[in-house]
Amino acid sequence: MSIQVVTNEKGKKTAVLVPIADWEEIQKRLKTEQLFDEFTSSLKAVKDDIDGVGKLENARNLKYGH
Repeated sequence: MSIQVVTNEKGKKTAVLVPIADWEEIQKRLKTEQLFDEFTSSLKAVKDDIDGVGKLENARNLKYGH
């Protein structure tokens, strides 16, 4: 991955340039991680309901990725 860092006149980092192919891969991974986190959260809600710890009225209470 070839990343370029942009700085201002004082040398403060202000931006990062990432090749588009790398950016697309990063976006794909982030979406996958978000979906995994939401799935894990939903499974925990179901488990809590089964264990009597939580209250899950119906499947609409689960968190879905949009």
